[in-house]
Amino acid sequence: MRTLDSLILDQISGGADAGSLTTADTILVCDDPTGDLTAAACGSGRRVVVLDSDYSRCQRAISLGAQIAGDRRLDEFLAGSNGSAVAVGEMPKSLSRLDYLARSIAGAGFDTVTCVFGANNKHLARSMNETLATSFEEVSASRGRGKFRCLVATGPRNVTYEPAAGDGLVAVGGVFSGARADHGGELLRSALPAQLGRFLDLGCGNGSVSRGLDGDITATDSDADAVLSARAIGLSTTWDDAGSRFPAGTFDTIALNPPFHAGTTVDATLVSSLLDASARLLAPGGCLYLVHNSHLRYRPEVERRLGSVEQVARNQRYTVLRATAR
Repeated sequence: MRTLDSLILDQISGGADAGSLTTADTILVCDDPTGDLTAAACGSGRRVVVLDSDYSRCQRAISLGAQIAGDRRLDEFLAGSNGSAVAVGEMPKSLSRLDYLARSIAGAGFDTVTCVFGANNKHLARSMNETLATSFEEVSASRGRGKFRCLVATGPRNVTYEPAAGDGLVAVGGVFSGARADHGGELLRSALPAQLGRFLDLGCGNGSVSRGLDGDITATDSDADAVLSARAIGLSTTWDDAGSRFPAGTFDTIALNPPFHAGTTVDATLVSSLLDASARLLAPGGCLYLVHNSHLRYRPEVERRLGSVEQVARNQRYTVLRATAR
């Protein structure tokens, strides 16, 4: 178990009975990249509810016996709660995601609730304290352990959550780019053909690429915040892992604006599973339109999976490739 996860668990076990993780009735597991917080919570005998937005992590949580909020708004899912609760997780990278979690948990109706969110000291900022203080009366920092520390929030305020909105877009939680169209997505949108056929926005984010398009339009994302954001503007959107719910050869056109960062680090491997999915989901002769940062060399990876590839748009920062399925 990571030092960070161990520190978070130790924070909620203080004062509990010997051998008990916590005396709270419910453990809310928020952002849990390793799954260790979920596993420990499920082993405690308490009611465990996972609020993580990641599809694959939530499926693992179900297999351990946890409930999940899944692709439901957290504030609506938790409304009417009672008893005592503790919420644990890695500190979200996005203040918008932190605010969403804090408001949803504080406004849920629990009699008492404590939030414990941990991170590397260099990733903690005063703005995180301020965001938590909007939803909780008391916010303090734990004692550190190595490079890590937790922020602890108690005393829920009477708050509600409202997604951000603007420019025809809605941003639930920490969806990428918020309620704005990102520059790469806009270049991708401009390169799409007039006739889309059966169209999939793969990894749709806030839905900015496919908003307002005519035809047989489907969107999908593995992040529940993205799914809720896209649905809020009327897109038919599934929550799954790289379009895994769809049969092979389902789509004539796929648009892909993939993630390039894991946390704060550029990770060129993140696109691999989405390219594999594109190759599976395209009908013969169908086309993938992929936008990427121009300095990242994705063309060989696309060619290896799909064959014929050509550049159809480019600006100072981004490139759009079109690949035709064999």
